[in-house]
Amino acid sequence: MIRDNLDDLTRADYLRAVNCLAARPPLMNTTLAPGAVNRLDDFTYIHINQTNIIHESGYLLPWHRLFLWQMETALRDECGYKGYLPYWDIARFSEDQTKSKVFDGSMTSFGGNGAPVPHGPRKVIIPGLVIRNFTLPKPAGTGGGCITDGPLKNFTISLGPVAKEVIDPANKYGYKPNPRCLSRDFFDGASKGVLNWANATTIVASNTIKEFRNNIENLWHLNSHTYVGLEAADPFSTPNDPVFYLLHAQIDRLWAIWQGQDLQDRTYAIDGNRTFLGIPLDYAPDVPPSLATIEDTMYMAMGWQPKTKEGMPMTYGGRCYIYE
Repeated sequence: MIRDNLDDLTRADYLRAVNCLAARPPLMNTTLAPGAVNRLDDFTYIHINQTNIIHESGYLLPWHRLFLWQMETALRDECGYKGYLPYWDIARFSEDQTKSKVFDGSMTSFGGNGAPVPHGPRKVIIPGLVIRNFTLPKPAGTGGGCITDGPLKNFTISLGPVAKEVIDPANKYGYKPNPRCLSRDFFDGASKGVLNWANATTIVASNTIKEFRNNIENLWHLNSHTYVGLEAADPFSTPNDPVFYLLHAQIDRLWAIWQGQDLQDRTYAIDGNRTFLGIPLDYAPDVPPSLATIEDTMYMAMGWQPKTKEGMPMTYGGRCYIYE
């Protein structure tokens, strides 16, 4: 199968399937997250649960590869979607992402920016680390409110947000119900001159997996989320915004291109710690940093526990796809 940048008709069917999953009840045990109200929340929940393990770590790439495949399978098997997971062709529109079919606001897009709401930059806390007040900067974009166009303008979400300026100990990971609109805050500074062909080329030309992972994190991953802003920029509950899956399909695509240059040596190449930047988690503060291995178990949606190595090739365990 081929994952590509979809035409209008296929994109419309993809969005129909997304709304179909949003109308289906969750399959997870909702006592774990009372705010989970639909099938999409099954995915958002496990991403929240695993965030401090699957970001800035050795699991970023293989975990998200399997996560995308789980979503693609749900769209096809449960909601009759006939295509495959599309990717956001980020570099083509780096100077103005609103000209992309993804964000042009048409009825076959994922909607545009959020309504303009005056606001300034923020620093949000990442909960769950032994460093209690570890923060991430969130620049102020040109939106800030609910999206107002496209087929997702009435889309509602429930879980999160998680990374906030103040963390509520009674709702540390945003698992309680919090119904609200889907909001965005486009920040051009994270795209213009950054999410371009030059940096994409630098990424796929990396000589080692360590260099590749550093480049994908520093040049692409964070900037992609920061551009969209708000829900998509919360490192925990970011799958609340359906564009998350297109964003990560592009990251997976860059990894696939890098791997494809030397499948023998690169398919199972891994680099990174077992936690976010190697920082101990607050529930295991005395566990020293250690390196991820391909034999480590990863924890996915619906209780699936594959080995890390299962998420490294694109032709394993029933998966067989390439990118256009």
